[in-house]
Amino acid sequence: FARWLRAANRDSMASRFLNDPDSLAGDIADYWANGGDDRKRLNSALSHFRRLSPEGQELQAVGPGPRLMGRRIHVPYPDDALIIDALANEERSKLRPVSTSKRNVVWNMASNQRRFSDWLQREGRESIASRLTGSDQQQQSLKDDYSNFTNAEGKKISVSLDRLRQYLGAESQLKQHNPYPDDALIIEALANEERSKLRPAATSRKNASNQRKFSAWLKREGRESIVSRLTGTDEQQRSLQEDFRAFTKEEGKKVVVSFDRLRQYLGAESQLKQHNPYPDDALMIDSFTKEELSKLGSDSTSKRKSVLNLASNKRRFSDWLRKKGRGSIASRLTGSDQQQQSLKDDLRAFTKAEGKRINVSLDRLRQYLGAESQLKQHNPYPDDALMIDSFANEELSKLGSDSTSQRIVVSKLVSNQRKFGDWLQTRGRESIASRLNGSDQQQ
Repeated sequence: FARWLRAANRDSMASRFLNDPDSLAGDIADYWANGGDDRKRLNSALSHFRRLSPEGQELQAVGPGPRLMGRRIHVPYPDDALIIDALANEERSKLRPVSTSKRNVVWNMASNQRRFSDWLQREGRESIASRLTGSDQQQQSLKDDYSNFTNAEGKKISVSLDRLRQYLGAESQLKQHNPYPDDALIIEALANEERSKLRPAATSRKNASNQRKFSAWLKREGRESIVSRLTGTDEQQRSLQEDFRAFTKEEGKKVVVSFDRLRQYLGAESQLKQHNPYPDDALMIDSFTKEELSKLGSDSTSKRKSVLNLASNKRRFSDWLRKKGRGSIASRLTGSDQQQQSLKDDLRAFTKAEGKRINVSLDRLRQYLGAESQLKQHNPYPDDALMIDSFANEELSKLGSDSTSQRIVVSKLVSNQRKFGDWLQTRGRESIASRLNGSDQQQ
């Protein structure tokens, strides 16, 4: 019949079974009239498609009748269907061709899981996948729904939520690890992102399980969490690696936790491909980043990512400046108007070279160093501005690249001087420079 439809340039069966049954019924009548169904089997054959239609909806083109073949097709949530089928395929791939009974067990389990998800969808409850590795409250609500489902079915139906949970990278609830809360939050967030990109599920779930296991070990041993050191100072990152070596030695085997993937998720550069900024820039960027992170709570994952992404962009820009032989960010950020303009020009050249807009937030760094935001700057008398800038350049030139705190003091002092100079000008008083070394009356 499908070949006849195609030859007669009619629409397919699939496109019309439920959406346009009248036109399909007309084509069936034409097919019969042209002697295409001489053995009168078409109607019976089409009746088998009833099992694919939603419960309670008839195939009008075929006419009323039973849902043949005795199978009830369940319609789970799309996100549930994805993980249920993926797990079933993985389980089946481990079996030998002769493992018929085990293969039946796998498919029965998958059928039960789809049946439960179908029930959740009909009852207007959330999907399995959306709650399986969620908060304690979400996981408890899923358990409660499973109890209600088995009560409604009138019998115990095994769906093995724990096996699905392990497949998604979470620990079995039969044997769970207890990581630091900040680690648990990041590990779960990364695992969810990996799943959304459909990365190899076996790899992502093993990584997540190993990460939680390592964090739980750190907690028991009284060592700091992964997240508190993952993007910290060189010393903190080294101590994390040393703890990981001690952990794997105790485990007696190599355990993959993929620190680098966690680091990138948090917005920091991969240690496999890091940028190499000017030393004075690196010190300033790291100090600023540390201060910003210290203001965030352990549950501020998105804000933490934003801060670390900005830090990565700044290091990347400084690395570009160093390679091009241009001055560092720190050496020009609070310098003369000419220096600050040259830094802006270099930033434009950098973004053009990268082919996209990269946010480095120079203004935020400038404020961190104690200078005014260029979005709201003070406007002192020209002779005051010249004197203040000269003083600032001289003071900053005396400081080493590691003198971040002293640099902040100088910049704040300069900011206050410009602010005072601006105040004098707006009120029609004489400039600082014109009176600073003048008569006793002027002073």
